[in-house]
Amino acid sequence: MVRKPPSPMIPAIVVGGQPYGEADRIVRFLSPSHGRISAIAFRVRSARSPYGGTLEVGNSVSAALRRRQGSLWALGEVKLEDGHLSVRTDLQRLTLAAYSCELCAALAREDHAEPRLYGLLEMALLVLDALTGPPAGAFRLGLEAKALTFAGLCPSLDRCWVCGLEPAGGGRLDVLGGGFCHAHCGTTGIPVSEDWLRAAERARRSPLRDLVDVELPEGPAGALSDAVQNHLNRALRSRALLDQVLPLGAPPTPSSDAGVP
Repeated sequence: MVRKPPSPMIPAIVVGGQPYGEADRIVRFLSPSHGRISAIAFRVRSARSPYGGTLEVGNSVSAALRRRQGSLWALGEVKLEDGHLSVRTDLQRLTLAAYSCELCAALAREDHAEPRLYGLLEMALLVLDALTGPPAGAFRLGLEAKALTFAGLCPSLDRCWVCGLEPAGGGRLDVLGGGFCHAHCGTTGIPVSEDWLRAAERARRSPLRDLVDVELPEGPAGALSDAVQNHLNRALRSRALLDQVLPLGAPPTPSSDAGVP
């Protein structure tokens, strides 16, 4: 009998899961090499589970994954690399971490390399774990703008997508329809100011660690979240709670004055 070689360990972040049968669980991962992966973790819900708390959402792990028939993989050995324990002590940061996981995973493709979305999620979790309180609004907006860009849904924020000129005086924003356009160039979308557009573009281009104390001017706070949900044709489950515990436009409390990586 020929023994199968062991599956290689790959880096991944746990982004979700659901019960499967009496003792098993389907666990969803985001990996740089295979994008979004759904794998069966056998006996994970039994008293003798070999996984313990390793498969909590937001955990960074190394996992041995083997292809099965169909779209599901089988999870073998898994090693916890970072549980981001500080995040789990604060409801606002924990909810934002869960939203980051759902957002990046939802925009990632299955069985396709997604190093940029994986790297974005990895950095978001590292930054949130290093803080002592929730970040300011530019962090979430930057996360959403980067995720849309890395998923190939790049909206124009610094120029009118119709005429190509800068957004002097503001206009309208239709994220999935191209992005910003002047009022005289189109009639679809929601009103948006020049200040908000420039702040959103800076957030997209800035490292997440540089956005934790940056507040946003008044504007369409949920526009990018709405665009993601419209693209997916479904709601992001974590967004409703996030909008309650850490609404965009509201000052974060307590202060997030910790150092970040």
